[in-house]
Amino acid sequence: MSASMTSRAHAYGRSSSAASRGRAGSSFAAGYRGARYVPTSVAEKLPLYDEPSIAVVPGAGRRAQAQEGLSAAALTLAKVCAVACIALALIAVARVAITSAAATCALETREISQSIEEARAQGNELEVAQSVLSNPTRIKTQAQAMGMMAPTPAYSEQLVLPRDIVATDEAGNLSLSESMAALAAR
Repeated sequence: MSASMTSRAHAYGRSSSAASRGRAGSSFAAGYRGARYVPTSVAEKLPLYDEPSIAVVPGAGRRAQAQEGLSAAALTLAKVCAVACIALALIAVARVAITSAAATCALETREISQSIEEARAQGNELEVAQSVLSNPTRIKTQAQAMGMMAPTPAYSEQLVLPRDIVATDEAGNLSLSESMAALAAR
């Protein structure tokens, strides 16, 4: 195994004996872990590092991410706009509900007014019919058509009613004891 291959094997964590145990005539790229992803010519040209090449780059971290987004003022403005839109939507919904309730009340009032007008018209018709039907001349004509006639004065004089047995006391209340006494005296 060549010296460059041995140093590469040490650099990638393989011992020289492990490199020498590889296939006969194989290059370092064949033993390289990433060889199946990187062509052999590219793998052989990679620089050798004795230490891992990790570099720390100072940065702002999360502060840098926050600065990349919206600023605090823009975020506050967006929140205020969202609250204002929600408030306007609630006001609009309340206005529609109140308008709908007012329209419903107006329709019900109109229906009730029409019912009142119909009842008044029917009451007027009934008053007219009652005055026509209670006219004494019409009643007399109808009675004569049925063969009825008014009683004569002689007939009404002949009618004698017996004395009532129901008695009342001085206060005007019905008195059972006096009524029983009047019934027994008969």
